[in-house]
Amino acid sequence: MLALVAVLSSCSSYSYYAVSNKKLTANYRTYAWLPEGKSKASNIYDNDIAADKIVEAASTELENRGFKLDNNKPDLLLRYTAVVNRETKSYNEPMYYDAPGRFVPRLGVHRGRAFYYYAYRDPFPVYVGSEQRTLRVKQGSIMIDLIDRKTSKVIWRGWAEGELDNPEKAIAQLPKVIEHIFKKLPV
Repeated sequence: MLALVAVLSSCSSYSYYAVSNKKLTANYRTYAWLPEGKSKASNIYDNDIAADKIVEAASTELENRGFKLDNNKPDLLLRYTAVVNRETKSYNEPMYYDAPGRFVPRLGVHRGRAFYYYAYRDPFPVYVGSEQRTLRVKQGSIMIDLIDRKTSKVIWRGWAEGELDNPEKAIAQLPKVIEHIFKKLPV
C-alpha cells in the first residue's frame, strides 16, 4: 500500500508511510512468506485473487532490490495485513436564515417636516446553528512487515491508507500500491 501511495499520491487518495527500527544491511539477502493464517485480511481483500496480487507484487519488488526467495532458511519473513473498515465521518454544515427582502415604512424629516416613505431592506443572512451530516466511508489499508527471522522482531513496516470506493478498482490497483510501499524501503 505504501508503494501505491507514493506513485499515486499526486492523483489518488492513497497515503504511504514507512517505519523502521534498524537499517537493512547486507546480512538480509533472502526472504520467505509467513503462512497465510498469520496474515489478516477482511472484506474485499479476503479472497485468493487479492492475496495472490499482494504476494506477487511484493515478491517482485523484493527481487528487484536483490532479495531472493528461500523457503528453507530465510533472513527475513514477510507478512501482510489488509483491512477495510467501515467508518462514519461527520461534517458540520452551517445553517443560515436568509430573510426575504421587502419594502418597509420609514419616517424621515426634511426642513422640519416629518414624512413617510418606503425603503427596500435586504437583510444580511443570520447564522442560526449547524446541521450535522454523517457519511459512511470505507477506509482501506495494506500493511507489509519485514521480520528478522532470528529475533522475530519487525524491522520494517510499510503501509498505505486510502478511501476505497470501488472494490474492483481497489484490487486492480494493488500492484501499484505495493510498488509505492516498497519505494519507502531503505535499501
